[in-house]
Amino acid sequence: MKFDIARQPLVPAFLTLAALAVVAMWNAGGPAVSMAVQAGHAAGTVDIGRNAAGALAVSSPGELLAQFQAAHPVWARWIAGLLMLFTGMSVGRLTVRYNLYSVGTCLAIPLYGAIACGLAVSGDCLTTFAASALLALATKNFCRSYCNGFGFDAIFRASLYIGLLPLVATAAAPLLILLPLAVMLFRRTLREVAVAVAGLLLPALTLCYVNWAAGGEFLAQVAEPGSAFIAGTPLSLFLSTPVQNLVLPGAVFLLDLTALLFFLSDIYALGTKPRLIFIFNISALLLTAAALCGPAATPATVALAAVPSAVLLPFMFVRIHRAIALPLYLLLLASAVISAVLQ
Repeated sequence: MKFDIARQPLVPAFLTLAALAVVAMWNAGGPAVSMAVQAGHAAGTVDIGRNAAGALAVSSPGELLAQFQAAHPVWARWIAGLLMLFTGMSVGRLTVRYNLYSVGTCLAIPLYGAIACGLAVSGDCLTTFAASALLALATKNFCRSYCNGFGFDAIFRASLYIGLLPLVATAAAPLLILLPLAVMLFRRTLREVAVAVAGLLLPALTLCYVNWAAGGEFLAQVAEPGSAFIAGTPLSLFLSTPVQNLVLPGAVFLLDLTALLFFLSDIYALGTKPRLIFIFNISALLLTAAALCGPAATPATVALAAVPSAVLLPFMFVRIHRAIALPLYLLLLASAVISAVLQ
């Protein structure tokens, strides 16, 4: 019996994800990376100390993660690897639960692992996979909020995760637009919108209150990331990245574009819920691309594209011929491993 890679069962999908997580974490904590993270941690500590008597009195969640990785690099790699496994399984469960591809497949799980392993080329692996996990959890809960009754719990959780995302990765601020997009796509009521806005604002307001209670300014924790987001030059990430490091992101972009064309050609053959979920993930992918073009983008921001890409790409794999799908899949895995090893 021939093995159809497009209709991949759970066990080989999970084993592939686990192997990719090992490869990604094995190469995430080399000496050069540790020195870079520690240097960034030291600079951040100086800034916090300088602002302790003024605007900033406490560290943001992203800074706390960077400090933890600098102090405990081995534990940080273990936690980042577990976050990668958790995010991949969450994405795969989402695709299976809502039957997005009309066939039984767990292909989204290893595809997430391949894309995340190949694109997570920065040293701050803990921040990278924490932000990716937040985006996956927000996507899952936004999809769960699309129901016949009220979805207060699901939309509150999703908004909470989206509100946390810019506090972990400043460049991810454009993804806040996912909240009004989800409200319109999934047809939520005004009462649910009020709950969603409360969930979105809760992380920032809590951090501002803690900063104010510690002696800083109330809005400093929001103003500082805002200043960091607009400071700098647009497209600085692409201008400062070597050309060879742009090959894999460019290939993933072309695959996403091909999957989008397949989706548009079959859009009316899908059910209402799968169609809206795909549109939501395509929008998330476009917003991630916008974040990469912003002045605050870092190499860690690239890994955010793994979540919507892992949802979208299997739509192409289940529709192309098996003789093309298998070499393409193996080439993507090989490229991810090579990129992770050579980083």
